[in-house]
Amino acid sequence: MPIPPLLQVERLALGGAAGKQVQELSFVLNPGEVMGVVGPPDSGKSALLRALAGIQRSEPGRVRICGRSPGSLQTRALVGYVPSAPALYEEFTCVEYLGFFAEAFGLENHYRPYLIRESLRLVRLEDCLRTAIADLRSHGVRRRLALARALVHDPHLLVVDDALARLDRVEARQMVEVLGEIRNTGKTLVLSGPSLAELAGLCSHLCILVGHQPLACGEVRALRPRISNLRMMQVQLLDHVPEAVRRLEGDRRVFHLLQNLPNYNLLRFLFDGTSDEFDELLESLRRAGVSIVSYAEDPSFLGLMAGP
Repeated sequence: MPIPPLLQVERLALGGAAGKQVQELSFVLNPGEVMGVVGPPDSGKSALLRALAGIQRSEPGRVRICGRSPGSLQTRALVGYVPSAPALYEEFTCVEYLGFFAEAFGLENHYRPYLIRESLRLVRLEDCLRTAIADLRSHGVRRRLALARALVHDPHLLVVDDALARLDRVEARQMVEVLGEIRNTGKTLVLSGPSLAELAGLCSHLCILVGHQPLACGEVRALRPRISNLRMMQVQLLDHVPEAVRRLEGDRRVFHLLQNLPNYNLLRFLFDGTSDEFDELLESLRRAGVSIVSYAEDPSFLGLMAGP
């Protein structure tokens, strides 16, 4: 009998705008593989990760972890989950905090000290064993402690929502290095964020979500031709904003159009096309009487993924 993949998602629907056809999501991940889930705000990233962790129902569709449903007690022991805003118990020390979750997972007493120290070692916090959580001032350190909590029961699958949220450049670099070391232990990772930025080099797989719909999903090497022209654009307008919005919403190459409030004249959207096609789009707006002040691309959206 063949061994099932570590993570298998089949025909999962995350919802979407009313009246639009729902696109289903399917993919497979094996040990040591890393999927980056990227998309604008409210694109369905957290909903997908909660479904993988068994916190949210995955119907319609099916999620299997080592061939089992993620909602079962046996499967929950295979998954470590870090939400975008993890709760830390300020009155505990780090060892007490991890010990609490080790007990909750039913880990045997004689294994707990080793697993607690190993999880802290993996996130580079082995010197914080007796430190009170209330004394941890760095957001990066607190984020890595939440990661240690998700690792304490030695899961096969690690799911981290908004992996680099609120981290400065140094903290983000440390987190990427830690996640790479965790991957090297053979664990499978699913990481989300508004852009891939520093995570691009970690990912073997990519899922781009827009409006709770998959725009692209699969192995990075297979997706490169598909995403080579995908870019996050920002356009500053002087006037005729409603006309610009109407035209952009009607263009099949434009996805997830956002107006940045209170700056009503600043539009941000995902564009699927070449540089020449984007220039043509801007020219069509100018012909419609729209005055364009400036425009720029966000190069961090796909990091190095869209490169040759």
